[in-house]
Amino acid sequence: MKLLKVITILIITYTLGFLFYIKKINDFSTPKTIPDADGIAVWTGKGGGRLEAGANLLLQKKAERLLISGVNSEISLDKIKEIISIPEKMSDCCLDLDYNAKNTIGNAYETTAWAKALGYKHIILVTSAYHMPRAEIEIKATTSQIKITPFPVFIQTGEKWYSNSDRFKRLVQEYSKLLISYLRYVTIEPSEKEILLNNNISLIVSSKIRF
Repeated sequence: MKLLKVITILIITYTLGFLFYIKKINDFSTPKTIPDADGIAVWTGKGGGRLEAGANLLLQKKAERLLISGVNSEISLDKIKEIISIPEKMSDCCLDLDYNAKNTIGNAYETTAWAKALGYKHIILVTSAYHMPRAEIEIKATTSQIKITPFPVFIQTGEKWYSNSDRFKRLVQEYSKLLISYLRYVTIEPSEKEILLNNNISLIVSSKIRF
């Protein structure tokens, strides 16, 4: 009976937390005004519109450089230029591609290392709205010295989140990952974070990638 009671409490707690997560992402809105920043970081992944949103911010001169983190190794710079449709002159001077990050943790370390290598103190973080809570936790786990302005991107489907099985599954998976990220955030040693970050900065400074 005690085991059943514990399982029931865990299920109720998980469900309430999931509903709170849904409310949080529903409360997000695309900012009407964006403060100027040093750089813009777009984290790739499921959910369209991220690259275009980051490119639009660069075109609006909200920052001097754009990082696209987590680019598939098979996607060339020319293909990226084709997708985001920014002037050649701007892409040549102000576009950086990160092929190293394979997940959200990697995005966070690569973005923070990129910002620190360039001396940036403020970046605009662009990712899907459902991904933003975890993205903020992961990047805050790497640094407290860089101001983060979130720019959530929304997928307009016209459907309720619970009426589409694929979307429901994606949200449950993302919420589960969010819980894991939170546990990592509160348990990882500061010295371990610093070692990982310093290694990434060294790689970026010495790399031939467009950083």
